[in-house]
Amino acid sequence: DGVPQDAKAAARLLARAAEAGDPDAETTLGILFLQGHGVDHDPAAAEELFRLAAERGYAPAWFQLGNFYSEDRGSGTNPSEAARCYRGAAEAGHLASQLIVARNHLAGIWGPRDEAAAAAWFRRAAEAGHAGAQFQLATMYCTAAGVPKDLDAAVAWYRRAAEQGERIAQYNLAVMLVRGDGVEPDPEEARNWYRKAAEQGVPEAQIALGDFYATGRGVAVDCDEARRWFDKAAGQGHEGAAARLAALARLQEQQPANAPAPQTGPQRAGSGS
Repeated sequence: DGVPQDAKAAARLLARAAEAGDPDAETTLGILFLQGHGVDHDPAAAEELFRLAAERGYAPAWFQLGNFYSEDRGSGTNPSEAARCYRGAAEAGHLASQLIVARNHLAGIWGPRDEAAAAAWFRRAAEAGHAGAQFQLATMYCTAAGVPKDLDAAVAWYRRAAEQGERIAQYNLAVMLVRGDGVEPDPEEARNWYRKAAEQGVPEAQIALGDFYATGRGVAVDCDEARRWFDKAAGQGHEGAAARLAALARLQEQQPANAPAPQTGPQRAGSGS
């Protein structure tokens, strides 16, 4: 039948463990039934195995049930049951489910939009170390969405996400460090975060870093380095890059190389200016 014998053997071993009540085996075997890998394709058997494991309190099984009811397997989806299962997994500490619950509350998919509930779930995932949740929570503190506006908290959560490599958190943290929002202004640290974000391809960070070198803010003026970053931003279609490149060219025609250019401010992510 074309199915490798080792896949069938693995399925048989999982079946024995599942029959003994192992929730991990039940869940894994359920996934195999959905995939038809080593066993016949049997969504009903998968659902039953997921449910057995979920009833034992196994969070990944609740998550798989949420996925199962979210997908149309020929008889439509079951959003209310999917929501119940994702919440069960989230309550049991399943990170991916916590994010799903948070995002659905924020988007109003399971009912009225509930920013406070979304913030609470993002917080749980953020405290567990999820960089995306840390970024979302920081943004909610910046905009007073579901929580009181708190720039100190926003800086703290952006920093935690930035330290994990979340590139827009790196950019937003740099902006706040330049402006002194929720933190003492620190252009040097801001430049370091702009560089990290710029190296990850954030065009607004590339523009901001280029501005530092064009103006000599905390660094020696370096028009070549400024042009390099403006070129990168231009290559991504940033609307402000062409004007900066033109200004830099005019300045170099009028002054010796590496003379200061006019001061330009940092850009907000997505502003395109």
